[in-house]
Amino acid sequence: MFIKSLHLHNFLFFQINIFRKFFFSLSVNNVFSMSLFQGRVNPVNVTPPIQAVDQDRNIQPPSDRPGILYSILIGKPASYAEYFSLNQTTAELQLLKPISREQYQHLDLVIKAEQDNGHPLPAFANLHIEVLDENNQAPYFQVATYHGFISESALLGTTISSSANLSTPLTIIALDNDIEETKDPMVRISLDNYNSIFAVTPSGIARYLTLLRPVDHEEQPSYAFTMTASDGVQESSPVTVNITVIDANDNTPTFPNVSYNVNVYTDMHPGNTILQLSAVDADEGPNGLVSYKILAGDQGHFTINDYTGRITVLPGVNLTMGRSYALTVRASDNGPASQRRSSITTVYIEVLPPNNQSPPRFPQLIYSLEVSEAMRTGATLLNIQATDRERDLITYTILRGDPNSIFEVSQTSGLLLLAKSLDRELTDHYTLTVTASDGKPDGTSTATVNIMVTDVNDNDPEFGLLLPLNLTVQEEEANAFVGQVKVRPVTTGFVSIINVTRSFDLFRKSLINAEIRITHPKCFGHYDSLTQALDPDLDANITYRIRTEEARELFAVNSLTGELRVLHSLDFEKLLPNGTTWNFVVEAVDGGSGKMPPGLASVTVTVVYLFSVLSFFVIFQGTAASRVHYKVDLEQFPYSTSIFDVEENSGNVLTRVNLNEEPNTKFSLAVIAYDDGEPVKFNKTLVEITVLQPSIIPVFTQEEYRFSPVSENAPVGTIAGVILAAAINQTIVYSIIDGNEGEFIVNNITGVISTAKPLDYESNSSYVLRVEADSMRVVSSNLRAPSKSNTAKVFIDVQDENDHPPEFTKPFYLGGVAEDAKTFTSVLQVQAMDKDTGNYSAMLYRLIIPPTTDGKDGFVIEPFTGVIKTAIMYRNMRRSYFKFDVVATDDYGVGLSSSAQVVVSVVNQLDMQVVVSNVPPTVVEQNKDQILERYVQDQIPGAKVVVESIGSRRFGEGYEQEDYSKSDLMIYAIDPLTNRALSRQELFKFLDGKLLDINKEFQPYLGRGGRILEIRTPDVVESVKKAVQSVGYTEGALLALAVIIIMCCIPAILIVIITYRQVLLC
Repeated sequence: MFIKSLHLHNFLFFQINIFRKFFFSLSVNNVFSMSLFQGRVNPVNVTPPIQAVDQDRNIQPPSDRPGILYSILIGKPASYAEYFSLNQTTAELQLLKPISREQYQHLDLVIKAEQDNGHPLPAFANLHIEVLDENNQAPYFQVATYHGFISESALLGTTISSSANLSTPLTIIALDNDIEETKDPMVRISLDNYNSIFAVTPSGIARYLTLLRPVDHEEQPSYAFTMTASDGVQESSPVTVNITVIDANDNTPTFPNVSYNVNVYTDMHPGNTILQLSAVDADEGPNGLVSYKILAGDQGHFTINDYTGRITVLPGVNLTMGRSYALTVRASDNGPASQRRSSITTVYIEVLPPNNQSPPRFPQLIYSLEVSEAMRTGATLLNIQATDRERDLITYTILRGDPNSIFEVSQTSGLLLLAKSLDRELTDHYTLTVTASDGKPDGTSTATVNIMVTDVNDNDPEFGLLLPLNLTVQEEEANAFVGQVKVRPVTTGFVSIINVTRSFDLFRKSLINAEIRITHPKCFGHYDSLTQALDPDLDANITYRIRTEEARELFAVNSLTGELRVLHSLDFEKLLPNGTTWNFVVEAVDGGSGKMPPGLASVTVTVVYLFSVLSFFVIFQGTAASRVHYKVDLEQFPYSTSIFDVEENSGNVLTRVNLNEEPNTKFSLAVIAYDDGEPVKFNKTLVEITVLQPSIIPVFTQEEYRFSPVSENAPVGTIAGVILAAAINQTIVYSIIDGNEGEFIVNNITGVISTAKPLDYESNSSYVLRVEADSMRVVSSNLRAPSKSNTAKVFIDVQDENDHPPEFTKPFYLGGVAEDAKTFTSVLQVQAMDKDTGNYSAMLYRLIIPPTTDGKDGFVIEPFTGVIKTAIMYRNMRRSYFKFDVVATDDYGVGLSSSAQVVVSVVNQLDMQVVVSNVPPTVVEQNKDQILERYVQDQIPGAKVVVESIGSRRFGEGYEQEDYSKSDLMIYAIDPLTNRALSRQELFKFLDGKLLDINKEFQPYLGRGGRILEIRTPDVVESVKKAVQSVGYTEGALLALAVIIIMCCIPAILIVIITYRQVLLC
């Protein structure tokens, strides 16, 4: 606390000293002021200083003049002496300790001044001290948690209530001990969240939360945030505020379909279900509880359950064959009567003759299940029981899909059983066709059962037989890649050691040739570009290691991929004295269960000296020497050049004639590469060509493969299909050679084509891939070349998914409706587009209209066309408008949604103008509103021109005559800023001033000689004007007649008065 000011009000006392016989007076200044902080700042600065003056100032000698002593005589409160003291001689006021304003708001002291010569002659003054507040305490809330309630239909600015019945406002009180409780603390209350939805009133002891933006119970039923109060210096502790949004009846019960078509039979019994209706209301509690009622069309034959929506036949009703019904069913919620909402649907019922020949029906047409290959025989897999309308005895059989009788179905119960053991490695999928028959003609129905056999770890990895394969590694290079060991543990399992083609320096003197000789009886070679082991067990975990310890010093195998590498650089010349061959054993272990024995392979690595490095040429781009050409050396190998040639620009080696050579025949061809530089540079290389047997070339089982469509939402790695080629005693290697931009990959061993990245139907709906199959021998020798038999086309279609929400053509629709419009008159049409196809682009529209006082919606929308129509009459509602939202949901209302805002303004003919043209009405129809709208928008951006009607031209007195060779186009315009129609005068000014330009734009549509003649006021308005004018003339005539009658009556009155006076005088 600090003391800001002090006022000393002086009461002067004059006293006469009768002993000394002279007058002596003592006076004190009237007003004193000072500023004092709570700390001890002494002496207290008082302006002007406290001072008493003795009137006897001329006593001589000066040493005889008395001094003045100061003291505090009395004060309020009684404890004043604890806080203040006064210096007796200097009158300096001392603050002894701080004063708390919460304890004392003011103090009153009486100061006494007197002489020190034994004759006091005192003077007194009243000192009033006001203790002002110091901001040293933080504001605080009276409660730690507030709980408020607001209706979702509340208007903006509504105060949050403290109870669910919304009767009393939620009062928020924040106090500050620095300010009296009866005064406004002037604190600022802030919210940590949702400050765009709620606000706190800025002043007053009691504050209130108000609504800034509408809330929706269905979107967010409650809000939680914290509040703090600040006085500019101190801040209160946060308090929690919980706001509950009370559900209002703002959603209409909605049927999934606009109408339903049902067939019933004449033998249907009372109580049998004809149709089960279900309407959905997003509200909660009674507002969301839907009840049903048949409004019309039942003719006393049908009834509906009020709560379930189940339509049944009434007891005692006999349905007549061929008769049809159209039931109008209403679904309404149970909100308050004034706010109740409802919607209707139509149920079309047709009565058919008795159906005594209906076949049994399965509950579903397709069943899917997974069965472990370890499943015991005799186990029940599925119950596919069918129902028969006539309750005939049903017999079940497996029609096809089980040639080995692995499964059996109970003929009477429909239970599907496992008859024999499963082996996923033999067959991993079964598609069974099961029939149900009641023994009558055409009394059989079918169902499909898809059975996926799941894997268990019941196979060990094994190596297969492989002929010796030569591998090459670069001399003098450590950690060089030699080959790769692969395992596929089937009955004739595979271990492969694959070669990787390497590029070498042009002047390297030698190569290391590591020859891998597989001596284990279970080895078989294949090429695989994937670093994973092949195991028929789905959870196989293959690991590799070199079992021979001596070989680990020179070679290493990757435990996961099987890649075999040399650990140190090799030199053929240094190895010659000691030998160039190593033999060691490689094992592959399946870690899936830890119980399967390992597969073993004996590997022989031979290092040989080979001077047969393939030449290559380095091309520097951007220079003359970069243009490289190729030709064969005709002199070195003349016979080979008669059979083979090389393309000059591409370097592709081609055959000149049809080959008729023995298999394994080898040809040598010298190829020269030269450039266009100056001087010409060239280089020569040797190409060896081997003639292969036709059986080595794989043949695809199909020339074209067409797989089932792949979903665009399919994750990466989804299998699209499998390709298959065959060759005698060859391992096939598959590859994609054309049509692929990285979307698909093929397993080069299994031929499984799968996705490599996400697909997008809208970007590319189908792919045509060209695949190639080559033997391992051809690939390892780098001799692969496409032919007719070893290539095929793969067609893959992308299946569209609902991954794009609808998009309205406009975010905001502006329209108008006339006051005299009839119910269900079309107002405007909204349209939403969807990038998806099929049902995913089929829209279902609905309106979200704020609740009205009478509970009636002003508009309805055709759910499939988007045409908004009137639902009420709008009499005497001119200059008002309706604002609501339209929602479009794709997939016929069950997919993704988007919304747009719609504003419809109510107008009448006082807001309209008539555009008169000299062409028939049918000619004016095209582009009528767009052309006119543009000229209005030049003056008012975003304005909407609406055509009310098009008809033949009306003319003559009262516009009673019609000319069908000309047309009247009645229009009005709506201002998007006010959502109301422009005045008739403004519209006339905008259009009439641009009539020449409008005629130029209309010329292509109106034809030669066609033009707009004038823009005039509607007929009704002109009639009203004339009626007003005629009424004005009548009133003038009556007034003139009244004046004439009065003027004529005045002489008569005077005559009567004079005559009466004369009679009195007589």
